Amino acid sequence: MAVIGEIRKRPGLLVGIIALSIVLFLLGVAVNDQFSVLRPGHGTDAASVDGQSISYSEFSTEVSDNIKNIETQRRISLNDVMRNGVNKQTWDDMINKILMDQASQKTGVVVSDDELVSLTMTENLHPIIRQQFFGNGPVDVVGLNGWIKNINVDEKGQEPGFKRKIWNNLNKEVKKSQLQAKYSMLVLKSVGNVPKWLAEEIYVENSKTADFRYVALPYNEVNDNDIKYTDADLKEYLNKNAAKFTSTEETRRIQYLAFDVVPSSADSAATLKGLTDKLDEFTKGATKSDDSLFVKLSSETPMVDLYTLKDPALGSPKLADSLFELPLKTVIGPYVENGMYKFAKISARKMLSDSVKVKEIIYSFANVQNEADQKAKFVLIDSVLKAVDSMHTDFSTAAAAFSDDPQAKTTGGLVGWVKLSDPSRDETYKGIVFHNAEIGKAYKYLDIQNNLIKLVQVVEDKPSKLGIKMAYLTRSLAPSQETERDIYGEVTQFASNNSTEAKFKKYAADHAAQVKTASSITKESYDINQLSARALVKWVFEAKRGDVSSIKTLDDGSGVNGRKYVIAYLESVTGEGTPDLESVKDQVKLQYLREKKYELLAKKITDAKAANIDDLATKLGKTAEEADRSIFANPNIPAGMEPAVVAAGVYIAQGKVSAPIKGNKGVYAVQKITGTDPPAATDLTRPVMMAQQEAMGKIRNGDIQKALRDLSKVRDNRFNFETN
Repeated sequence: MAVIGEIRKRPGLLVGIIALSIVLFLLGVAVNDQFSVLRPGHGTDAASVDGQSISYSEFSTEVSDNIKNIETQRRISLNDVMRNGVNKQTWDDMINKILMDQASQKTGVVVSDDELVSLTMTENLHPIIRQQFFGNGPVDVVGLNGWIKNINVDEKGQEPGFKRKIWNNLNKEVKKSQLQAKYSMLVLKSVGNVPKWLAEEIYVENSKTADFRYVALPYNEVNDNDIKYTDADLKEYLNKNAAKFTSTEETRRIQYLAFDVVPSSADSAATLKGLTDKLDEFTKGATKSDDSLFVKLSSETPMVDLYTLKDPALGSPKLADSLFELPLKTVIGPYVENGMYKFAKISARKMLSDSVKVKEIIYSFANVQNEADQKAKFVLIDSVLKAVDSMHTDFSTAAAAFSDDPQAKTTGGLVGWVKLSDPSRDETYKGIVFHNAEIGKAYKYLDIQNNLIKLVQVVEDKPSKLGIKMAYLTRSLAPSQETERDIYGEVTQFASNNSTEAKFKKYAADHAAQVKTASSITKESYDINQLSARALVKWVFEAKRGDVSSIKTLDDGSGVNGRKYVIAYLESVTGEGTPDLESVKDQVKLQYLREKKYELLAKKITDAKAANIDDLATKLGKTAEEADRSIFANPNIPAGMEPAVVAAGVYIAQGKVSAPIKGNKGVYAVQKITGTDPPAATDLTRPVMMAQQEAMGKIRNGDIQKALRDLSKVRDNRFNFETN
């Protein structure tokens, strides 16, 4: 009963019991290695996990490969902020892999070769493989296995081994995901045996109800300045409540000023003039081809050979309605967008269809065994394309004779009507058949996912939506060298004038609106308030409290020329374990003031010596509020989320006025009016399921990986290889 009473007083304990069960299970797995001595590093390790090393060369290669893969797949260039994200994700993945491998060895949980084959090459495809090759469309296992069979035959223009590299990476991801899923199920089974007493308590917490009335004295009724204290008082409070401020890792807090590196008005004028000098040539372009060539030679924004629809229902961005009413070849601008000056030209317009009737000649590379066969296939494709387009060979006849699709012999390659909204068709295919195809002309389409090349012909369409194709003449708004020198000179002057702790703090006090704060910076931090700040983080952990940094140049992640010069002051250092007062003074002060406010307000309630809640309200000049049908499992009252208040209202004896209660927003007293106790539980299925779902939620939120990491000794040496 003492345990149940403690749960009632502490609502967080109910969730904590489940979390503790998970940790105890993991502890049983990991405890044997807890006291092992880490092997000393040799100056080449980026990390070690319980003595198992990750070399910096291995780590940096993995980061580079991941960045390259993302840039290739998305066809973008990652900025510093994005690269930092990849760096962090790579680090987490490599650490988690070691932890999962160790856990696998200790528990016997593995992913066998046969299981991996089943998940990557059969109808039992893992979601990673399914999404990569088929998206939301139908699964073609035969086609997938044909692609795998020719995995060493790279497509034209691909780097050697490209397909095998993709496949190996996918297999690694599938194996990792499956191992984590199986281990999670093992943990879930270990915590899924919910004890009867806990199930009964959950049942009561979700069934026992009460109507009660309460009086609230908000904390803000006591002015902070009315509470007198000294640093000695704060230090004593910290010592008595050390657990509230203890940290599992070292964190640091900085104040900093960020100076924008932006173009001057003269730079903007020069950029606009350079753009305007090209305007006449841009305007004169009479055809879409003229515009495309001009943009390629003179603009920073490439021309996208697609039409934009006025109707957003088909998935295209909605432009201003006026653009669709303006004459062809109209040029609008200049205007500023995404750090650029722009002129926009209506290069072409036409009515688009939301469905078209197509034919296809399909060429499969599933049976191509060598480079010679591959070249022969390419020659055949080009010759058939030439025959259809230049020699007017009937497309259906060519499909029946040359398509690798058996049905083409009877259908002449007819696919039927294809919709623009069809999710199984990629944007390249849609760009051909909906945006740029002429009826009767054949186009080559590379279906990378299915290892196919298709010749596609539109034979009928249904134009119904107006589309326009835009060409853009753009120039980035960038500061000139002279402007950068001027800005850097101003920052240098600021750094010289505020190079000490006292001077920086005085400036910060006089210019509070300019100074920003970043708290809880760890060695694993890469970004600070959306700035790509790894170099600054390295300085933060090499500096001493009170130091002021040199000038740091940081990427703000905004895209074109998004840079800032930053000067930082290391305000506090919170070491692992119990910190010193100076490092957490603001947090300690906040908690101390709240404690003193509680004491003052609680004394008002006690001194009132009220007979009932209405008497108390009258004596305190307040109004008694009502909380109806309250349950401990949902601790809300009209004043907000107040678990301690609801617990008292539900479990106090009927008619009794409670002692002062320390709530989230103030100090309360409650009086229970009526209460309903649930009947004895005869079926505990639902509370057991609730406890299991709570555990499962923690598993899904990554608590297993966190627990494994907490039980291991992870050493991060990346700083040794980085510069600031």
